[in-house]
Amino acid sequence: MLSFDSLPQARVVRAGGQLVTPPPRPPEPPGALQRAVRSVLEVVFGLWPLTAALLLGLGFMILAARNASY
Repeated sequence: MLSFDSLPQARVVRAGGQLVTPPPRPPEPPGALQRAVRSVLEVVFGLWPLTAALLLGLGFMILAARNASY
């Protein structure tokens, strides 16, 4: 025989004679380390076009310097 005792049950409260579920808890505020890591990732992913353009320009300068020396 199956037993459903191990399944978590939803909490319900009575409001005005009607059964309603309580509102969810608000999320906990992030810690200092989590905020710092998130801001670093936002900067890294936000500035990727600038980084790519700088690396491309650096690569062209290196290629131009190598070809000019021959």
